Parts: sequence; C-alpha cells; structure tokens
Amino acid sequence: MPRHPVVGPEWIDSAPIQVSKSIEIDAPPSQVWAHVADHEAWPEWFTDLDVVERIGTGEGVGSGRRVTVRRLKLDEEFPAWTPDEQFAFAVIASPFPFLGRLAEDVSLEATDAGTRVTYRQGVEGRRFVGGLMSLAWRQAPRQVERALGRLKQRVESAG
Repeated sequence: MPRHPVVGPEWIDSAPIQVSKSIEIDAPPSQVWAHVADHEAWPEWFTDLDVVERIGTGEGVGSGRRVTVRRLKLDEEFPAWTPDEQFAFAVIASPFPFLGRLAEDVSLEATDAGTRVTYRQGVEGRRFVGGLMSLAWRQAPRQVERALGRLKQRVESAG
C-alpha cells in the first residue's frame, strides 16, 4: 500500500484541492464531540464510509484509524486532537498510487445557538496527476455537506 506523509490541518489552507463546509448544530460542543469522536459510528452519518476502526488502543495526537471506502482501506493518523474543539487526520497509507497527500480537519466552535462544525479537506495528487485528482474530488463538497446534515440530525435527535 502506498505511504503518504502526515500533514497537519494548517496544510489544508495551501492544498491544491480544498473543500470546506460548515453547519450549525443546536447542541453544545461537548455533545457534538461525543458523536464526532465516536469513530466507529461515522458510517452512520458519513455514509460514504463503510467501516471505521481504531488502530491501536490510544486516542489523541499520534493515534490512528482505518477507514474502508468501497472496500478500499485507508490508514489515517491524527496530528491534531483537542477534545470538544478539533481533530485532524491525515491519510498515511492508501491503495491509491496517484494520491500525494490528504488531510481533513473537524473544528467545533461554540455559538449562541450551539456549535458551528467546520469540516475541511485538503488533497494533493502525486506529480502530474493534479487534473485527475480534481476530477476524482468533484463530488466531495456534496458528500461533506450531506454528511454534516446527517450529523446535525443525529446530534439534535439524541438531545
């Protein structure tokens, strides 16, 4: 499986391909965090994922998870983790030889109405495949937007 470098959430701002979506959820950050940090439950609201499982027993910076998408496994590592506020992960191994770097960031911000969740992705293809990556990532903004809508329903219905 090709390896990829760990990049932090700050890298997303300079990534060649960027996706950023936000949603307001009527719940405090701690309640939203409980759902976002429950990795195994991600496929229930981020339905493009088949399975999410922790790698190892730890949690926080340096820990990891394995995500299965359409039977393809990707390994991720967390370079940022602040409970009730943010975590970010970077794909460190995938079956995609054309993928250079991929990082995602989930940030929670308390608001008067509850919590603003911002989900960002940064993607870079390996040399000479930037156009292919742009094509492959065309659906990502809609996928993230739908996932955030399902997260909102899940959190608010759990009340």
